[in-house]
Amino acid sequence: MQPYVSSFLVEAGKRGHRLVIDDLIITYKYNIVTAKIHAAGLCRKRFGHTPIIFIDTTSPNWRASDVSKEQLVFHELCHCILGKGHNPDTLMNGNFASIMKPSGETLYGAVLNHFKREYYLDELFNPKAEKPAWAQVNESATSPYTILDTLFYDDFDALQIEEDSNLIDDNEILIDSVKYKDWSLGANSVVRRWVVNGHLELESFERGTYTIPFNVHIPDSIDFEIKTNMVIPGGKAGTMSFYWGGSSLKDMFAMVINQDGNVSIGQISHGVVVAKSDVEIFNDVFNEIIIRKSGAFYYIFINGRLIDNLKFEGLNGDLCGFGVSGQSSEVWIDDVLVTHIQRPKPI
Repeated sequence: MQPYVSSFLVEAGKRGHRLVIDDLIITYKYNIVTAKIHAAGLCRKRFGHTPIIFIDTTSPNWRASDVSKEQLVFHELCHCILGKGHNPDTLMNGNFASIMKPSGETLYGAVLNHFKREYYLDELFNPKAEKPAWAQVNESATSPYTILDTLFYDDFDALQIEEDSNLIDDNEILIDSVKYKDWSLGANSVVRRWVVNGHLELESFERGTYTIPFNVHIPDSIDFEIKTNMVIPGGKAGTMSFYWGGSSLKDMFAMVINQDGNVSIGQISHGVVVAKSDVEIFNDVFNEIIIRKSGAFYYIFINGRLIDNLKFEGLNGDLCGFGVSGQSSEVWIDDVLVTHIQRPKPI
């Protein structure tokens, strides 16, 4: 824990606070429960006693990444050293306004949203810190964009269509004459990958993470949108994932969603972090997923709701894919569309 305590003192000093921590215990504790809720950390202060911070190193907050560990330790240090309480306020984009939030989301990770760290540390030592420009989001799931080109499309219908097909999502798109792509289908004792009734099914029979990949070349220089529909049918346990922009599974960007509404975003090699934990995820109808890159930012939407805005980082390759994780879980995919988009110019 000492490197994070030392970093806390350094960050305080940068912001004009000279702190000394010479009476503190940090120790490990499994299954921390406070106010009937499982917690990753806990500060205990009693008059006349040395403050104690308990950290559950089996928790997702600790295991996600070094950046997530830092936020957990800083949160508890603010309780024990600065005497701060919880702050439930949110920013315009829906992100919490402070590391002192009352729930367990990790606010920034090692990739895509690490740029948010500076504001959150400023706010720790100055609650009146100016709200960040990146929180002033004016994007919505229905923001107007012109589709310039279709980079990939499949609705998992094996029937052929003519190239002069009509509209998709009310946008004029010239679609490949064959919609049924070359998916790696098949089944064995641990996983089943199949197209059934117009949708793709990925089912696991053993604990683990299983994927079905596909390739889409997306130039870094363009704005693009990935739109797909996914569901974990019947309320089964487990998580469903969408991956993009990798050369292999190790360097792909990832969005991971579970049935409880926890949404994590990041990169597989650096760990994904929880961006939202109260999203309504359907198990009886498909959930619409939108990953939109516009300018220097990503905007992530689920069922029309903004999940997070993230800084675009160059893609590592053309590999994309769907994933399912858990003990005997299943995900269905209905439609996947990748387009080159452009925001209409003001008249």
